[in-house]
Amino acid sequence: MRISRLLGCLVVMGIFAALVLASDVTGKWKTQGDEGPQFTLKSEGQSVTGTMQGARGKDFPISDGKLDGDAISFSVASEWQGQPVKLLVKGKVSKDEMQLRIDNAEGSWGTDIVVKRASS
Repeated sequence: MRISRLLGCLVVMGIFAALVLASDVTGKWKTQGDEGPQFTLKSEGQSVTGTMQGARGKDFPISDGKLDGDAISFSVASEWQGQPVKLLVKGKVSKDEMQLRIDNAEGSWGTDIVVKRASS
């Protein structure tokens, strides 16, 4: 009985620690020179929502957003030459910088980018 209480307590503490240590990515994120995609993100606990602004200033919704410590992942319903394209984004958050890998869902294209938190 003591072991089950101890394990239960450790699980609760682990969940609490993961939530407290999760990065806060709320805000605008831009590539240097504003040439690449820009992200407007909102994080609540381990959930991430928002938009990606692509070429021509069009906003595309983010879905399946997750934050696990310094790891971030989400998908974007985007388009290329008028055709729908699902982008998969994964990366690492480090204070005011994110190193991201963006791939299309088919795996035929991908790129690495660095985005920085924009000052308000």
